[in-house]
Amino acid sequence: MEYETFYGFKREPFSDTPDPDLFYSGPEHSRAFIKLLHIIRKKRALGILTGEIGCGKTTLSRKILNELKKDENIHAGLMILTHPGFNVDWFLTRLAQLLNVETDSFSHSEIIGEITNNLFRLHQEGKHTIVIIDEANNITNPGVMEEIRGLLNLELTGSRLITIILSGMPELINNIRTNPSLNQRVSSIIRLSKLSLNSTREYIRFRVKQAGVDKDVFTQDAIDSIYNHSKGVPRLINVICDNALLEGAMFRKNPVDADIVNRVCEEMGLG
Repeated sequence: MEYETFYGFKREPFSDTPDPDLFYSGPEHSRAFIKLLHIIRKKRALGILTGEIGCGKTTLSRKILNELKKDENIHAGLMILTHPGFNVDWFLTRLAQLLNVETDSFSHSEIIGEITNNLFRLHQEGKHTIVIIDEANNITNPGVMEEIRGLLNLELTGSRLITIILSGMPELINNIRTNPSLNQRVSSIIRLSKLSLNSTREYIRFRVKQAGVDKDVFTQDAIDSIYNHSKGVPRLINVICDNALLEGAMFRKNPVDADIVNRVCEEMGLG
């Protein structure tokens, strides 16, 4: 049975795919959102967004990106570093593609030159370039850090040409500190925390409502259990809620109670 039909959802409420339309602007995430926009609007050099796995960094990054796309004076793009161990040329090629720069048969120095020229061109068109790099904890290559540092040095008539936001797990901070010159360009470190119990309640209600249901589909005891098992990590909240709704629909439970949540969490090994 598809639980969407049983509970009356118009869309999947707890998908594991980051969706900016389901961004919950609770106190933990709103603070990070505002600080990131400040870095960008003030054309700061480098911002760092960090948090444990599943705390919502990617969803927040995509929410920021959607916000920036509304501004015709900003050229913004998102780069996701899905694996560690990449070299400088790979990084520069991905960055060039993000900036719509052709890289075919170009040498290392030529790619850097084309990226620089494109940044100057965008600046002359009145656009500030923003690059958000997700999974940036995978940046461990000293050469890649040097290229980022070099890009952040680019200015014209006292105006910086690019702002870079690095988003990743907490080890990202220590990685950046291995390059003192790059570390000095960090204008702000934003730590995305787990949700409180109250925020967990509101997060669940928000996503349920966004999916088309304007009533509680979990009892208060069920939500308390979801929080206790997830420790306030949004990704785990989503997984628990998704499985609990499926289990609830199978047993025709509306709203879902704590017994169902506890059973699902036990099956998942979330003791």
